[in-house]
Amino acid sequence: MSTLADIRTKVLAVVKDDSGKLELLADATRLSDGVLVSPDDYDRAIAEAIGRYSRHRPAEAVEDIPGNGTHDVDLPGGWIDEFSTVRSVEYPVGHVPASLIENDEYGIYQTPAGGVLRLVVVTPGASETVRLTYTVMRTHSTVPAGDVDAVCNLAASLCLEWLANIFTQTGDSTIAADAVNYRSKGAEFASRARRLMQLYKEHMGLKDDDTTRPAAAIADSAQNYPGGSERLTHPEWARRRR
Repeated sequence: MSTLADIRTKVLAVVKDDSGKLELLADATRLSDGVLVSPDDYDRAIAEAIGRYSRHRPAEAVEDIPGNGTHDVDLPGGWIDEFSTVRSVEYPVGHVPASLIENDEYGIYQTPAGGVLRLVVVTPGASETVRLTYTVMRTHSTVPAGDVDAVCNLAASLCLEWLANIFTQTGDSTIAADAVNYRSKGAEFASRARRLMQLYKEHMGLKDDDTTRPAAAIADSAQNYPGGSERLTHPEWARRRR
């Protein structure tokens, strides 16, 4: 299990901000009884990196939710609107193998009071439970050991982007050589930021223009016989009507 201190130490080692442009608070200021109360620039970058990483590789939570005799079941307290997705719904609970409800037999239904899990073909009673597996955000302690370095690279990339912006926006000095130095530093930080972002995406299996990995892909393969003739039982006109 990784700690915030472990991740922070690695990010600091990668960024190496000798200029001191990024805010770096002492632990006595950042922490109170071990709880983060005053995040500095590095903590904010780590939080943003873990948030992005969560969208690429979210954690999973499992909760048993009581039924109420209707098709609608309350969503668990850990459900995050516009982030969480259902991985599986089990009912009845405890069967071997597990009695998983088909994907087209449940969904998230929005009511004026909020979202509920709507079960199409079953109505669990008050003495029964529905086992819901769903996605949640990661924290520093739930990042797998094999992904910690990738998350650190992403956080460091964000820090370096901020440094690049700081140096790029620094006003030109009256001494030409000093002004050129600021601009070159901005370019250097931007280049390092891009490289670290590339390392993160390579680790996660993302392409340069990807923001998230596809869950599925659909392709239309050739359905005709050699020579172009239509199939007897599945002609093109029938396939297009589906």
